Amino acid sequence: MRPAWLENWLIRNTPPCREVVRILSDAMDRPIPLRRRIAVRLHFLICQWCERYQKQIRLIRTLLRREESISPPDTPNTSNARLSDEARERLKRLTRQDRS
Repeated sequence: MRPAWLENWLIRNTPPCREVVRILSDAMDRPIPLRRRIAVRLHFLICQWCERYQKQIRLIRTLLRREESISPPDTPNTSNARLSDEARERLKRLTRQDRS
């Protein structure tokens, strides 16, 4: 249990949740200044939701990196993958049937 004066001081002197979320997202791409890191840590003292958000985005990033490292090297690049003509025709037929 924190004294009310400390909690009020933290609320007034730490960034709001919206800004903390932006800072945490930016921190995924580049280091953030010490002053900002301290402000975020102080914010965590009054906001469990932002702290939880940080844990969630770290977990997602870790899982994505792990998935990239275990995917087989011969996995096709989905950005260059194309549907076969036959698959395209089946999709066209199915969408026409849905309209009827």
